Amino acid sequence: MSLTEKYDRFYDSDLTIEKLPEIALSSWPRSRAEAIVAVAGHGDRILDVGCGNGYLLYQFRQRYATLIGLEYSRKRLAQAEINLAELNFVPIGGSAERMAEIASDSVDRIVSADTIEHIPDVYAAAAEMFRVLKPGGELVINTPNIAFVKKRMLLLFGRFPATSQPNEGIGSDILFDGGHLHYFTFRSLRMLLENAGFIPLQAIGFGRFGRIHQLHPPLTSVGVQWVMAKPCD
Repeated sequence: MSLTEKYDRFYDSDLTIEKLPEIALSSWPRSRAEAIVAVAGHGDRILDVGCGNGYLLYQFRQRYATLIGLEYSRKRLAQAEINLAELNFVPIGGSAERMAEIASDSVDRIVSADTIEHIPDVYAAAAEMFRVLKPGGELVINTPNIAFVKKRMLLLFGRFPATSQPNEGIGSDILFDGGHLHYFTFRSLRMLLENAGFIPLQAIGFGRFGRIHQLHPPLTSVGVQWVMAKPCD
């Protein structure tokens, strides 16, 4: 079974229109989606790397004219097409490692929620995101925080700190830890993106207790989020 087929099976569902949630703006975001939506900005074209069923792009429908969704799972992309049928949605199948359908310097903002950890070649993905982003444009990206205090405690007691599936990542017989291949801290994600040419603007912590996750985010935040910019020429 190919990796694409495994993702299709993992996310298997009937293709019917879904009622997408409205994510409220929050100064103290409690989820990965809230953390991305909370970053101010508007423009012409926004790209969601790992768009899933389109729920995150849906939040930007009044802030950007064109919504571009890149998704590895064919079933998830088909679901996004159904959910965003009435919007100016451009679906693209494939991986962030090679986004040949997207021109260089053509996207105002890139968002990506809990996707970078799934991508085999993160160096290629970071380089491609840098390529397609306009000079002065921003990347807002997050991923689970492997250094979160709860994960540290699991390691202390000899348990693997899985970031997607229960039972040390063995919660599914299709994809180990939900397909997570890489694990990041605030520092390691920043270094990866800086290596591709990005400039860090802001680190953001988040979690269900809101403000408390902003107190030393490398330890207290459930996820790692960076706002990065592509330098102007």
